[in-house]
Amino acid sequence: MKPWARWMYVITACAVAVVAVSSIVQAVRQGSWEPIIAVGWLPAVVAAIWWPGKRGRCLPRRHSQAG
Repeated sequence: MKPWARWMYVITACAVAVVAVSSIVQAVRQGSWEPIIAVGWLPAVVAAIWWPGKRGRCLPRRHSQAG
């Protein structure tokens, strides 16, 4: 892995951690689940981007007639 790519992962992980912790703190202060629900999509996006081994691979084309 190239050094700049590693730094991108580190910076992204730190940003995600800051957003997660701040939303938890805000939820505790408000006594509501609303801040956590508002950023609930973030783990799904991070997992979709960082999922290992899925880059550049597609399903092979079938060269047969349907039916």
